[in-house]
Amino acid sequence: MEFTGERYIPGVGGSIALEHEHRYRMCLDAVKGKTVLDIACGEGFGSSLLSKNAEFVFGVDIDPEAISHASETYDAENITFLQGSCSQIPIEDNSIDIVVSFETIEHHDEHEQMMLEVRRVLKADGALIISSPDKKTYSDSRNFRNEFHVKELYRNEFQELLTKHFKYVAMMGQRIVYGSAIFKEEGKGEIQSYGIESVEPTPGLPDPLYLIAVASDHQGWDEKVRGGLLEETVYRSEAIIERAHQHSKVAEAMRAEIALLTGTMSAAEMIDGLVGKLSAAMSIADTLDEKLQHLSNELNSRGENNVSVSNSPARGSKLMRLAFHRDGRPRGWLRKLVLKDRKLGLPRESTKRILLKKDGRVRPCFQRWYSRYDASPELHFNLEYTDFLREILRSGTVARAETLHIVTTPHTKIIAQLIQEALKHSRFKFSSSTVMPDKFEHDLYVVVAPQMFALMPPANKTIIFQMEQVRASSWATNEYLGRLSNSLAVIDYSSDNIAALHERSLPSKQLYYVPIRPLQLQPEKNEVERDIDVLFYGSIAAERRGRYLNALSEKFNIRVESNLFGNDLQDLLKRTKVVANIHYYEGALLETTRLSEALSFGARVVSEESVDQVDRTDFADLVDFVPVGDVQSYLTQVQKALDGWDGPATVDKDTDFSGMTYHLARVLNGIGAISMEEVFDLCRDLRMPSARAVLALPEQTERYNFAKRNLLPDAWLFNGLRDIDGWKGCARSYKFLASQALRQDFSNMMIYEDDAGFQVEVRERLQIVEQYLSQSSDWDVFSGLLSDLSDDAVVTKVTNFGGEEFLHLNSVIGMVFGIYNKSALEMLARFEIEGNDTQKHTIDRYLEALCPKCITTLPPIASHSEHLISTLWPVDNSATIRMISRSLEKLDSKRLSVVHSSGS
Repeated sequence: MEFTGERYIPGVGGSIALEHEHRYRMCLDAVKGKTVLDIACGEGFGSSLLSKNAEFVFGVDIDPEAISHASETYDAENITFLQGSCSQIPIEDNSIDIVVSFETIEHHDEHEQMMLEVRRVLKADGALIISSPDKKTYSDSRNFRNEFHVKELYRNEFQELLTKHFKYVAMMGQRIVYGSAIFKEEGKGEIQSYGIESVEPTPGLPDPLYLIAVASDHQGWDEKVRGGLLEETVYRSEAIIERAHQHSKVAEAMRAEIALLTGTMSAAEMIDGLVGKLSAAMSIADTLDEKLQHLSNELNSRGENNVSVSNSPARGSKLMRLAFHRDGRPRGWLRKLVLKDRKLGLPRESTKRILLKKDGRVRPCFQRWYSRYDASPELHFNLEYTDFLREILRSGTVARAETLHIVTTPHTKIIAQLIQEALKHSRFKFSSSTVMPDKFEHDLYVVVAPQMFALMPPANKTIIFQMEQVRASSWATNEYLGRLSNSLAVIDYSSDNIAALHERSLPSKQLYYVPIRPLQLQPEKNEVERDIDVLFYGSIAAERRGRYLNALSEKFNIRVESNLFGNDLQDLLKRTKVVANIHYYEGALLETTRLSEALSFGARVVSEESVDQVDRTDFADLVDFVPVGDVQSYLTQVQKALDGWDGPATVDKDTDFSGMTYHLARVLNGIGAISMEEVFDLCRDLRMPSARAVLALPEQTERYNFAKRNLLPDAWLFNGLRDIDGWKGCARSYKFLASQALRQDFSNMMIYEDDAGFQVEVRERLQIVEQYLSQSSDWDVFSGLLSDLSDDAVVTKVTNFGGEEFLHLNSVIGMVFGIYNKSALEMLARFEIEGNDTQKHTIDRYLEALCPKCITTLPPIASHSEHLISTLWPVDNSATIRMISRSLEKLDSKRLSVVHSSGS
């Protein structure tokens, strides 16, 4: 949109930018979790800023061009833009928690009607935050008239208008200042205002140009909207910019004078005539450049550079001309200085502060040039993560960690509780908070919903719990992905989210799946009366939720809460019989956090089905699901839940390897924070559901989904242990499964990998194989696919049974499919990683060296799915198929030798 001088457009700079930015930023605490109306939203930047903290934001403006621009520019799930006026707001009654109105009231004269409309849309306990220029200081004192203003108010008129419609009104003042700021380093303190001529502090801000009021019928709102300081460098102030423009005009006049003089004066006369003017101009320009460069260097050293040198008044300075071409590209020497790999755009560690701000964003003067690297699917985080984690593992700092602090928002407090409950038998001393600590003194941190915090702990201490629905969330920007990558690990509860994050170039090695599951947090003896039949909590801004809630309220005693979380919410859940879970939009993922929180405190849940329902079988027995959009079926199911109420819902502690305990232990082991012995100890009460396990990685979604489609009868998916080297994680997984099988006293165990393929007759063939194996204990391993048979392997016997030909041999290689007798389970349980040579130290080479008694069949029971990507080696499986073909040819040759010798 075009800047007219009145409506603010991001990027224009100067005082108007500070005034608008500050007003919206001061509201960010107040709007957390709230439904907000931004009336006269303009081009939408303020509504977008509020949506970062608000539950939902409506931006309303009378200008259709502004609404069209805002809708196209700020496309977030929790924000919508509507055309309307202050006197006719297109919002339902009693639906808004906070109305924000900046730069509005002076542009029309329907003040009374505006107040009536604001009261209509506000909830009874809602608040209005509104600005107005003080006519005395804004216009009268300056003898100034703003052509865009229709009716300005004096302070007393503004006060009287608001107190007529609201019980409580708190007033603040705003204007641009030039001065000095002194604040306490720690704790709260009073801020005092002084005039430069006075030694006594004055209350508030003397002679503000603008008044900002917080108005409500409920006390306390003014404490949530705090005044303060929005800092900007003085070199981007209007005074300095105007001075630079004046210097440009001087230079232009000088160029014109040169052109004129060259036709009438000699070179000597021209130089003599211009030297004074040139010296004066250059002196001013050099002084400005030196000051700006000094400031830039100082801010660089602190990692807080707010100066866009490429757009600064000193853009044409000698230094900048030395560093950048005319088109803004950095010169070759600068590119070499900041980039380690110029093809991928990898920054050098020693000089990356030149290129990047402290928060990881590219500095403005490099943005245009560096955008081609940011847009590349080969984000530099991919290549750096492996080296980063290896260094962490070498240092041993994470392995020595003793304290683990969880930082979460009040809305996601349940995650901190579930983590602590799941890991209560670990060695860690836990603590948690809903604010980010000032100092990062703990050994490890888990940050839940990282986008909600301005600062983050150091990457070498940080595990991130990602909560956003990545494909639909406005948070999933390159900046957000950069924040995720700056960590030891990224945890996510959804396999679809993990796939989306991997598509956005986060390394799969950094991603960990951890399901959110309910754990019993409600005391077994419930001392609180369940006096709430039905509870809904969450945003009610979605129209589809409104349809459900209207129908529920007509039939049941329902309580609706749109801004409740933490202890207050959990106290309410302890009094609730049934929680209604209704999707915000039809294509939503299952809200596992909400479901887990409700169930953990004894409430039963009725929920719509979700698009990822197939992945949520763990909630099938805990939640009553109904089809999406079927309101009548939903009402029927709620009635059944109430009619069948016989006490609080109970959830079992983790009993198998599909819950939070094992998966969190898997994360901590993967980043080197806990040992294998500690994993065994944490999982000592867990049991495998059967002696048939599929070794899989949920972070590899294509392979994982393939394995789910090809499950053999009674087989279950075991999410394998992880290591920066895939073959080591694989080996640990076999060791873990074998040890657990021995603990559960299995006589043998079938383990196959997620890329194992089977023919349709596999079930019948397996029955014959198991019957054959049960006739004798003189075997260690049945191999369903010998992938790389040794030349020295010897086939000792060939036997026919049930139509199958069984080959006995003294060697085994390949772990695609195996049935392991107790003797082989003991071999696997004794395995230790003794080196990094993959020709000697992998789990299959370890078994091969022990020369176990092996039985196999031809044709093999299993195959290796060619289309899948290997999780152990940097190749696809097609490269392995040729090796397997040669191995089977070799096996058949050895078989024929035995058969022929027996026949002779």
